[in-house]
Amino acid sequence: MKTWNARDQTKEALEELLVRKYKEIDGNYKILKKVSNIEDAKRLIDETWRIKSFAKAIEMELIRREYNNGT
Repeated sequence: MKTWNARDQTKEALEELLVRKYKEIDGNYKILKKVSNIEDAKRLIDETWRIKSFAKAIEMELIRREYNNGT
């Protein structure tokens, strides 16, 4: 089974995924303001950082493609 790779995706798919991930990050921050339990807050922060890392990988792939003239 082949794993997911940013280089195998189209530019449009990556841009759509990036928008969804940033909306998910915004949602996590809104929920974080309402959480009263410190353990839940830690879990939300960890999840948000994982999503941010994934989003940064997508952004780097888009920048790499733009730098290489879309190839």
